[in-house]
Amino acid sequence: MTFTTDNEILAEIEPAVALKFATNLERVELTRGQVLQETGDAVDWVWFPENALICIASESVEGESVSGGMIGRNGTFGAFEACGSRLSYARALVQIDGNAWRIRDHHYRDLFVQSSNLRVAIHKHIEALLVEARQLVACTAIHRVEHRMCRFLLDASARSHQGSHLTLTQEELANALGVQRSTIAVASSALQRSGLIRSRRGSIDILDFSRLEAAACSCRRTIAFAQQEILMTSERVCEA
Repeated sequence: MTFTTDNEILAEIEPAVALKFATNLERVELTRGQVLQETGDAVDWVWFPENALICIASESVEGESVSGGMIGRNGTFGAFEACGSRLSYARALVQIDGNAWRIRDHHYRDLFVQSSNLRVAIHKHIEALLVEARQLVACTAIHRVEHRMCRFLLDASARSHQGSHLTLTQEELANALGVQRSTIAVASSALQRSGLIRSRRGSIDILDFSRLEAAACSCRRTIAFAQQEILMTSERVCEA
C-alpha cells in the first residue's frame, strides 16, 4: 500500500511516514469561492492543493483586499502558521475548483517533526515564495498589465493543472493584479484580438500557450529559473 498525491510537497514525504499519517490526511473537493481561512482566525487545517487553486488575499483595516499570491499543486497553505503563531494574517479562498489534501494542525506538527523530507521541502517552498514575492514587487512597478496578465494566466494553468480552461472572472484578475476591472477589460480585449485567449463570462480559455509565454513579462522566466535552482539544491539545509 502506498500514499499517492499530485501535490509536490506532500509527494516528498518518506513513504513509511506518509503511510503512518495517511489516516490523518483527508482528500476533499474544493469549490470556487469557498473560504478556507479568515484573517485573524486560528489555523486549524493545513491545505495541500492538487488541481485546485487557492487565492491568498491581504486585507486592509478598511475592508479592502488584494490578492497576495496563489497556491496550487506546488505549494501549501497554513503550514508555516501551524508551526508558528498558529494564526492567519491573510484570507484564503478557492479560486479554481479541484481536489486538495488537508490535515489538522496538530497532526501536521507531528508530521513535520517526523519527516525530514517534508522539512526540507517546506524550507525550499518558503525560499521560493520569497523570491516570487520580491520579484512581483518589481513586476507591478515596471511591467504593463497585459504582460503581467499573461504571466498570471500561465501560472494559474500550471499550478492548478487545469489546462487551457480557467474559471476566472475579470474582477478576480483585477484583484490578483492590483488594477481596476476596466483595465483588465482593455488588456483582455487586446489579448483576444491577438488570438492568445478567449474571454467569456466567468472564464478564460488559453488559445496559444507558446505565444502567451512569449508575451508574458520576463518575471515569469526570472521566477521560474530561481525556483528551479532552489528545488534542485541537494544541500539538506537546516538539517542535522
